[in-house]
Amino acid sequence: MEAPPNFGRDYIEAFHKVYPALAKQYQVPLVPFLLQGVAGSETLNQRDGIHPTAPARGLWPTMCGPS
Repeated sequence: MEAPPNFGRDYIEAFHKVYPALAKQYQVPLVPFLLQGVAGSETLNQRDGIHPTAPARGLWPTMCGPS
């Protein structure tokens, strides 16, 4: 997840520390950004520019790494 830029630098920096800390605490793998390679792609996002399209869903297993 990414924090919206309009929330301010302090919030964004704190937000970016939450998921790595939780992954370490619960000893689970960390997926830094689930939409890496999808976010910003006109063909993989709906017209709103935020939500992924159906074809993008097929990419998620490969973006999350081996199970």
